[in-house]
Amino acid sequence: MRARTVYSIIFLLISCFLYLIIGYSGDFKSEIEIYFILLIPLFILYGILVYLTLNNRFPAGYFFSTFFLSAVLIRLLLIPSGPVLSDDVYRYLWDGKINAAGINPYQYAPESNELLAFRDTEVYPNINFPEIATVYPPLSQFYFLINSWIGGTIFSWKILLLIMELLVWVLLIRLLNFFGINKSRIFIFIYNPLLIIETYQSGHLEIIGVFFFCLALYEYYNRRDWRSILFYTLAILTKFLPLFSGIALLWKNSTRKILFITGLILMFLLPFSLAGSIPLPGLFSYINRWEFNGAVFQLLISFFKMIQLPEYNLMTIDLSGHLETFYMGTGFYYKVLAIIFFIILVIDQLNKLRPTARFRTISLLQTCFVFTGAILLLTPTLYPWYLIWILPFLIFVPNLSWLILTFLIQLSYFILKDYSLSGIWEESIWILLLQYVPFYFLLLFEYLDKRKINGWLT
Repeated sequence: MRARTVYSIIFLLISCFLYLIIGYSGDFKSEIEIYFILLIPLFILYGILVYLTLNNRFPAGYFFSTFFLSAVLIRLLLIPSGPVLSDDVYRYLWDGKINAAGINPYQYAPESNELLAFRDTEVYPNINFPEIATVYPPLSQFYFLINSWIGGTIFSWKILLLIMELLVWVLLIRLLNFFGINKSRIFIFIYNPLLIIETYQSGHLEIIGVFFFCLALYEYYNRRDWRSILFYTLAILTKFLPLFSGIALLWKNSTRKILFITGLILMFLLPFSLAGSIPLPGLFSYINRWEFNGAVFQLLISFFKMIQLPEYNLMTIDLSGHLETFYMGTGFYYKVLAIIFFIILVIDQLNKLRPTARFRTISLLQTCFVFTGAILLLTPTLYPWYLIWILPFLIFVPNLSWLILTFLIQLSYFILKDYSLSGIWEESIWILLLQYVPFYFLLLFEYLDKRKINGWLT
């Protein structure tokens, strides 16, 4: 017991020390190598923790409570730190301030003259793409507004995120108990470095959407289907990725459920449309133009360019003062193919769930995992924090490939080095290969090794 105590203390002290260095060492953008080097021991420690939990060697009782409290402590240590690798949180603060002033955040881009009076020296200069109106859905806007009421700072926003994550912990433990799985599996989620850094240093909002999606799953397994659909819709209204993750929840009474979801989304969007503005104008720009770190996307785009597919100008739309031009080009062709592939995958997976007896088992959760993983791999844009959406599934369907990708995807931040020094934003093929070759190799191995993934894609 004493040896376990010593090892636990060493583990936690080293983790806290490394997170403090990452959180308070200043701007890593021009020296991103240092950031990545600091991540290596963090992920080694995390890997040891994952090994112990998956092999049921994690001690219970005092040690379990200690690791829970230590996870909270790590988050509290990072909360006062400022964002370094991403500036998305400044858009959250801006939207919250605009909402609090009674102005529709979808109506004007931050640089619009109509919002001139709201410009400051702390938030406005750090907003990315100030010429584009907000991309974030209505429920996210509600949380931005709450943050504006309780302080309107990065610190208050992170406290709000911590509260939401603690609720996620409760839901995941209840789901673990439902399936009779050792509750120490929760540490696979709690101690993942990507989750901790992207949430409590960068301040990304993913954990709010994860909460509503986990609540939807919890209600589903407790046979409260319509509550499940309600919370599933709220997850979509926080960020749109769960729209694809939870398709399996629509299997029974699908028409009624789709109508309910559509009606609820329209009800949330209606107040933002009354001023004559297009709801979610930034989302159209995001879908049309954003391309980053998508391996499958880059591969097929290179092929399309090689065979010289034609490109056509479809239309130009005024999105809250920003003129967005849509093309039928290589990106458009890829998105059509990706949609077709995803539809085929959905049909295949739902057919495998057809026997009613399997719906209330872990099979449905595995299907949600497959849909989430597929959309993450098919998207043209895969920022590191997007992988937070896959983490809750990995405590029920552990996959070494995805766990390793939460480490390897941090290599995508190397693009910030040249950008901070010379203003050049250009992806490196070598960085893509370093991220995705090991991942896809392990993913294929896990798919072929049926003993390790009982029930996955079968």
